Amino acid sequence: MKGQVAVEYMIIISVALIIILPLSLYMNQSFIGYRDDTKISRAWNTVKKIGENADWVYSQGPPAKVTIEIYIPDGVEEISFENKTVLFKVRTASGVSDVYYQTVPEFEGFLPEKSGYYFVSLTAFPNYVNISVV
Repeated sequence: MKGQVAVEYMIIISVALIIILPLSLYMNQSFIGYRDDTKISRAWNTVKKIGENADWVYSQGPPAKVTIEIYIPDGVEEISFENKTVLFKVRTASGVSDVYYQTVPEFEGFLPEKSGYYFVSLTAFPNYVNISVV
């Protein structure tokens, strides 16, 4: 009789694991996808904000200046300003994704790659926009 009870408990536990394991794997993959989508979305919002404000300041001409608050999300590996493009390289579960925005002016300056909120100053010069952390 004790052997039958042990077998029944093992069957119940096995059925529970068969149901719980795939469900937990699915939920884990969904969470990873959500986290990556959030990183990309936050990076896109930051890049767009920098680009639009740089275009606006450049169109005003020197000595126009604006200070904005941006958020650099976790996972940003590189930030560059080349060929009139604001580029963030963001690490996701599937690799590195490029998030960029094409602007009118060239850039000079830099942004830190460490995640967090920053106040950034965009200053217009005759041929470029200077970007710096305040």
